[in-house]
Amino acid sequence: MAFHPGRFFRSFAAAAIFVPIAFLSPALAADLAIYIDKQEDSLNVRAVSVFDTSAFTIDSQTGMVQKMERIYDLIERRPEAAGTLDQVGDFMDKQYRTVRALIPFLKEEKEKQDTDAPSAELETLNRLLAEAGGLLFDPIEPLVASASGIEFVVTEDCFFYPFDALHVSGTSLFLKKPVAYRLSQKNTTTPQASASWRGLIISDADEDPEKGVATVASSFPGAFGFDVQSVRREDIQGISSVDFILVSADGGVNGFKMKHLELRPEMLSRLQPELVYFDCNRYGLNLNFINHFDQSGVSTYVAPIFSRQKGDASAQTMIRFFRALLNGERPSQAMSLARKTLYDFYVLAGEDELTAMRSAFPFRVYRLN
Repeated sequence: MAFHPGRFFRSFAAAAIFVPIAFLSPALAADLAIYIDKQEDSLNVRAVSVFDTSAFTIDSQTGMVQKMERIYDLIERRPEAAGTLDQVGDFMDKQYRTVRALIPFLKEEKEKQDTDAPSAELETLNRLLAEAGGLLFDPIEPLVASASGIEFVVTEDCFFYPFDALHVSGTSLFLKKPVAYRLSQKNTTTPQASASWRGLIISDADEDPEKGVATVASSFPGAFGFDVQSVRREDIQGISSVDFILVSADGGVNGFKMKHLELRPEMLSRLQPELVYFDCNRYGLNLNFINHFDQSGVSTYVAPIFSRQKGDASAQTMIRFFRALLNGERPSQAMSLARKTLYDFYVLAGEDELTAMRSAFPFRVYRLN
C-alpha cells in the first residue's frame, strides 16, 4: 500500500535542511564541453566553449588510460577491504556481458590487489590525479578556468573514467566547477524543481539508515512514497506521471529486485519523469538504465559510479542535492554544492582527503535527452 510523505515522514520534517542558499547558477552558454573518445590506448580530446575550440590527442605512451583505471580502483577501494576492483569486476562480468569489451580493466582471471596503507593510497592517488590532470587539462587550462561549468561528452568505452576527479592547479575539478556528463550531443532541457513537484519515492530502510529519503520527501508533499518491502506492481501502475523519481535500494543491471516486484527501467520511464536519482551502488555505470532513459525522454539521471557509502554521506548527498534544486539550481550545480560542502565537512571533521573524496565524489550527473 502506498504511503504519503505528509503522514509517514512528518516526524522527520524537523530534520529537513532546505534553507535558502545563494543562487549561483551560471549561464549555460558559458559551459565548456569536453568531448573525449578512445582509440586503443589513446584519448582524443576536443574542448569547445563560446570563446574558443581546442583539439589534441593524449598518446598511449603517456599511460593515460592506465592512470584512469588505477584512479578508479583507488577511489573505489575502502581502506578496510581489499580487492574492491575484483568486486566491481564480478558485478560487471555477471551483469554487463554485452559491454564487457568496453571495460578493458576487468580481467578474465582476477589478479590479487595489493592493499596499501591509507597514507600510501592517498599519496599514490594524488600523484595520479596530478599526472592525468596535467595531460587532460593543461592544454586547455584557460578554457577550464573561464568556464562556469564543465560538461564531458564521452563515448561508452570511457564513460566510467572519473575525469572530474583529476587535478586542475592542484585541486580536483569537481571541487572547482559544476560537472555533468553526456553520452551524446543531444539538446537537453533543464529541470526546474519546486515543492509542487510530484515524485515517486521508493526506499529501503536498511540502505538509508540516516533517513535521507524521508528528509527529501518531507519537502515534496505531493510525492508518492513506498517501502521496498511493501511496494507492488499495481502501486506503480496506479500513478500516471511524476516529475522525479528517487530510489534508494539495492539493484542489478536489469532492475531493482524488491519483495513483490522487479522494478525495471521501462516501468519507471512510463511515468515520464524529468529527473531520476538512484541511490544505488554503481548505477552511474548502468548502461541498461542510462540508455533506456536517454531514449525515453528523461533529461537528467543521477547515480553513483562507485559504491556509495551507506549512512550519512549518501543521505547528505541526496539532501543537499534536492535542497539546491529547490533553491533554483540546475542539477550539475546542485551536485557541485553537495560535493563541495560534504568534502569540506569531512576534512574539517578531521578525516583524511581520501576518505573525504570517497564520501563526497561517487555521484555523477548525466544530461540526457
